[in-house]
Amino acid sequence: MINDMEIVKFKNWKFGVDRDLTIETYSNVIASGAESCLCSDCENYIQNRENIFPEEIKTMFLNLGIDYKKEVEILSYQILPNGLHHVAGWFHFKGKIIDGKNCKRDVENESFQIELTAIDDNFSIGFCEQNSLTFFKNKDGLIQVEFESYIPWVIEKKYN
Repeated sequence: MINDMEIVKFKNWKFGVDRDLTIETYSNVIASGAESCLCSDCENYIQNRENIFPEEIKTMFLNLGIDYKKEVEILSYQILPNGLHHVAGWFHFKGKIIDGKNCKRDVENESFQIELTAIDDNFSIGFCEQNSLTFFKNKDGLIQVEFESYIPWVIEKKYN
């Protein structure tokens, strides 16, 4: 432990995590970002949620204290020629990156890019010091877990 933080390792990353605070924060979330939205993109995401995250990601979320059913935000980017929908979203945990690539890369004009690491053909993930739209009351010391996935359209409503 580092200052009451648990050490969590995932692939090439090593994190210091306040797992108890992260678990407590997610336990107080009534509705995820997707569940708070009425659009068909979010409804489709919710119907796909169980199949979006590879098992190793679900295990990592458990180790970090994140409830993968309580994402902060979901974005829908495009429909690919094969019919899959390109979606992205994020979560947070209280802690720090001890070792491993920060996915946020600064570019010109005070903007940035997010560079993710592929886990499989349909899922990529990255970690950065960011606190966009968080469930945490204290926004200091947060790591934002960014992800992208490609999911089928499984609901009867038409795409927005």
